[in-house]
Amino acid sequence: MTIAEARQLINTAIKGSPVEHWADLGCGAGTFTYAVAELLGKGSRILAIDKLTQYLAKERAQVEIIFSQSDVEHLTRDKGEFDGVIMANTLHYIKDQPTFLQKLHPWLKPHGKIVLVEYNTERSNQWVPYPITFEKAKSLLTQSGFKDVTKIGERPSLYRTDNMFACVASV
Repeated sequence: MTIAEARQLINTAIKGSPVEHWADLGCGAGTFTYAVAELLGKGSRILAIDKLTQYLAKERAQVEIIFSQSDVEHLTRDKGEFDGVIMANTLHYIKDQPTFLQKLHPWLKPHGKIVLVEYNTERSNQWVPYPITFEKAKSLLTQSGFKDVTKIGERPSLYRTDNMFACVASV
């Protein structure tokens, strides 16, 4: 997926945001990190976190990008630290998804939001060990204290016969 395609998938959740502090959990090579950066206001910050070392630009679209090598499942953050969190193709690697999302909820400010991008499938494989359909994501997010779960985008997957979806929920 290109940065432009990623931006198009998530833009309704972030577009026009003021200066904010976001986290990209499981950032990989930074496709969604850069997409979020292009949608945030000038002077915003993104904490990009991945288990593997990634070499990301320190700035994009006048947004500061800070990389941290860490396992997102064992990460601790301050209460109310982020305006938003994006997890693009990350949640399907986490076995105990409800507990993880409950841990994540307090990291967000009162007006905060979470954006998920996932494969809309129930079939697991080595790359998607704990699959999440949109309906499952909606249920998990609601049970974890998030509200207003809304599908904001969908596109064909390059690797699977299923579509990918993007959704947003608020604190």
